[in-house]
Amino acid sequence: MKRLRIYIITLCCLCYMACAEDKEIGEIAPLSPDYTLPQGKSPADDRIVELHSQYGTYILYEYSQLDFVYGFSTSYSYLYTLPDPQYVGDMLDLLEKIWFQYYPQEFHKKYMPYKILLADSLILQQSGQLKLKYLNTGENVMAIGYCSDTLRKMSAATKLAFKNELHKQLWNIWTYSSMEFPDEFFKVSDYSSPASKDNTSENYARARGFIKNLSTVFNSEWSTASYLTDLKDYLKTDLYTFMLAMTTRTSEAWATDIAYPLVKKKYDILQEYFLEKYNINLKQIGDATYE
Repeated sequence: MKRLRIYIITLCCLCYMACAEDKEIGEIAPLSPDYTLPQGKSPADDRIVELHSQYGTYILYEYSQLDFVYGFSTSYSYLYTLPDPQYVGDMLDLLEKIWFQYYPQEFHKKYMPYKILLADSLILQQSGQLKLKYLNTGENVMAIGYCSDTLRKMSAATKLAFKNELHKQLWNIWTYSSMEFPDEFFKVSDYSSPASKDNTSENYARARGFIKNLSTVFNSEWSTASYLTDLKDYLKTDLYTFMLAMTTRTSEAWATDIAYPLVKKKYDILQEYFLEKYNINLKQIGDATYE
């Protein structure tokens, strides 16, 4: 019996010590932020701090090589040069015009990249100069080039091209993320077989409600490809082609495609859905012009 009491006392002591250790573990100070803002060298520092407060994203003009390469595919070689902090305000002005203004704060808080790395030059060695690159491996990161005096000389056409490339990158990520899209969109077209390139055929891609994939160099008629045997591939590619086109094509550019009833139906479904659910006007983004 005496031995049993010793065992019980010993067990209680061990439990007390474990609880004490747990308490100490629970009182560990919270982790500090990944980066310290402001970075201290740009007249736009206050704006960067405010954007971080609103959206939770870090807009950085000073960062290490490790920050830059983390998240980039190892199969490609990206080069960059850090920007002159004096031009960061100009970059924020441009991003406000071509990106920030089109989406409400709550949407930005959920879907804006965790880090936006500003660069003077951004180069993919295999293909040369890039405007920007959105990476979603490792971390949710976007790298943006042209943060230099180039911004103050940028033409309206270049701003529009920049905006279109930006939204192409954004929706390429968002479409394949956990973002919700309307089920009605996927009930319009028949995905059971490839469409036809023949515009006189009843099976013509536009008659089936499909549009070109503008993300490719050749404006691919993706819906006519026989290799897309997976229904999931059809659904996601169809959705992405519409989201890309709606944010980069003007109403005038849509006129021919939207004359087909099924194309128009899918266009209207997405336009109304994003207005109601997210307060995002996709048509306004597509029709944007700049001075």
